[in-house]
Amino acid sequence: MEVPENEAEAPSAIESFEDMNLSKDIMMDIRHREYDKPSPIQAQAIPVILSGRDVLGCAETGSGKTAAFSIPMVQHCLNQPPLRQGDGPFAIVMAPTRELAQQIEAEGKTFSRSSKGFRTAIIVGGTNMYEQRSMLRGGVQIIVATPGRLLDHLQQGNTNLARVSFVVLDEADRMLDMGFEPQIREVLMNLPKRHQTLLFSATMPSEVEALASEYLNKPVKVKVGQTSAPTANVSQHLEKVVDGEKVNRLVAMLIGEKNEATKLGSDMPMTVVFVERKNRADEIAELLNAEGVPAAALHGGRSQAEREAALQDYKEGRCSVLVATDVAARGLDVKGVAHVVNMDLPRNFEDYVHRIGRTGRAGMSGRSTSFYTDRDSFIVAQIKRALMELEAGNAFAFATGKEARAKEREEAKAWREGRQHQAAVLETDSGVTIAVEDKFKHMMVSAPAAAGSAAPTAGVADAAWSDDDEDEDGW
Repeated sequence: MEVPENEAEAPSAIESFEDMNLSKDIMMDIRHREYDKPSPIQAQAIPVILSGRDVLGCAETGSGKTAAFSIPMVQHCLNQPPLRQGDGPFAIVMAPTRELAQQIEAEGKTFSRSSKGFRTAIIVGGTNMYEQRSMLRGGVQIIVATPGRLLDHLQQGNTNLARVSFVVLDEADRMLDMGFEPQIREVLMNLPKRHQTLLFSATMPSEVEALASEYLNKPVKVKVGQTSAPTANVSQHLEKVVDGEKVNRLVAMLIGEKNEATKLGSDMPMTVVFVERKNRADEIAELLNAEGVPAAALHGGRSQAEREAALQDYKEGRCSVLVATDVAARGLDVKGVAHVVNMDLPRNFEDYVHRIGRTGRAGMSGRSTSFYTDRDSFIVAQIKRALMELEAGNAFAFATGKEARAKEREEAKAWREGRQHQAAVLETDSGVTIAVEDKFKHMMVSAPAAAGSAAPTAGVADAAWSDDDEDEDGW
């Protein structure tokens, strides 16, 4: 725990929930949840939040941080004068995805179930605006929302910020990565002057720190666990394959894992397979099911109900494999994912980091397998270099954020230019200079054939063409 210089010391960490002087109703709900003792983030953060201080929390998903802010948030709302007709909420939680928002709202309900008249609202895209409007206008103590949909309701006058005195930004790094910064700032700029702000983030890129410095008032920093290297607990494996062999290799690997688990009398490890295209996700899921490996597909082409059903089947163990596009790279939060497979590598390094970050969470170990072809040479070079840097002790080797993306763009440009500079040069009889890439050097003739000498062997270009240069994606 870190307190700003010249500021009062923060309250000490607690050892039990009984030490927090919470309402009887909340204590009843904590016992109903069967919480024995606070997790490290709860022990440190809850007393600070209850004291009214702003908090900058750095803790990964699965550390118990949702309860760390939900319990004092419910207590804060119970301490406020009752809602009146037309009042907006007392507390707002903003989260990057509807799935995370749903989990947070469920947690909020867990700790307010015994408090009479206490209402929470989930405000996210993909659901009926009219139903949300009716709920908001009826009055709620807590709103859990994605930034865009919250702003829509504020602009339509369905709720207001007049009584908001408690704000939480959860997984702020992901919200900024997903482009929600304008909406977040719009909400924060229109809050009442007196309010408490909590910002939680798994990583602390510069843009998150800038947001915190602008909108948090002398925050107490609470950090739990390893948060600077989101992939530190993930064993990463790269495997070169020909595009046409990817499907067979994937199926063989997953069938082998299922058979091995069956021999040991255990369940197949929870696995996420990332692919590039929506129809590919459906095809792979169908193929795996046909081969006896229970699988579900998750992508943006499916309806919200279908996506939720697939995710529920995966969470509850009805299927062991989730085949997904990048819609799951940042929004998926499922405990127990043991293996991430990149059947198709993403186009940029940051998406790779987010994908493999679905495993190795909350202190657990995980592994990733990534198939790659010649077209993936740049991102593979980045991954290998980052792994070397991580091994050498650079905890930020797998960093994400705006600065990391800008650096990647610069490196990609330099890499392309480097490839061009490596090209050989061929000068024709007419004086025209032609740049020849390395892979075509074997086709070059060192000098024009002298008079009377043998002509170049016919068919020198034949070996340059191979079916391996083409792939099913048309690249």
